[in-house]
Amino acid sequence: MTIQTIDVTLQNLKLSDYGAFQIERYFLKFRVKGCYDAFIKLLSSTTLQEPYYYIGLGEASNTRSTIWRQLNTGKYVDHHLHNGIMNCSSFQPFWISWGKGSMRVGSGNVVGDNAFLFHDDMCMFSIREIVINSLWGATVDWTFYPEDITTQAASSSGDIIDAFYIDISDCPTFEVISTFKEHALTNFAVQCWLMKNCKGFKYNKESEVCILSSETAINGTLTSIYRLVE
Repeated sequence: MTIQTIDVTLQNLKLSDYGAFQIERYFLKFRVKGCYDAFIKLLSSTTLQEPYYYIGLGEASNTRSTIWRQLNTGKYVDHHLHNGIMNCSSFQPFWISWGKGSMRVGSGNVVGDNAFLFHDDMCMFSIREIVINSLWGATVDWTFYPEDITTQAASSSGDIIDAFYIDISDCPTFEVISTFKEHALTNFAVQCWLMKNCKGFKYNKESEVCILSSETAINGTLTSIYRLVE
């Protein structure tokens, strides 16, 4: 399947509209042909709202590639300098992987090989949509491969000691999946560990209310949360 993006006229194309993205996946393999500026936006929802990750290939006249994290304010979290990673006349293969607090970008046809962009994020959110762009007058051709859905292995139901949580202050606001009253902080961690899809919790000392949350970010408002380390 080949898709073309053109600066200004053909932008923000959703891969789900072409059957090239499924939410159950934790990687994307593709090829691009163009002289420079191929951009991939990994979204926390089906709209363009924050938070999201923005990956640029062949930026700055095909001399740099980057990962940008947009949450309240944006910042580059990694960059890679190179001497031409894109090609004007031939398709070049790339891959992106994400999940469990780790994002990688690499070249070639094998996910995990030849990685050149790295970002570890304790507040990583689930990817609900991917859109593609080309900027600064660029036209880019993209090829995607339908593949069997591959999901991450589910965590075992082992002891709570196998997991731990870190208090992080710059997370997005995550979807609430349960609330309850409790006194001990360790009990909150146990409840989150035992509940499917729970990735973190918040605690109000005054009300003694615990809020369990998933990895689905609902907006880019910064919040503090005890986040599961996986």
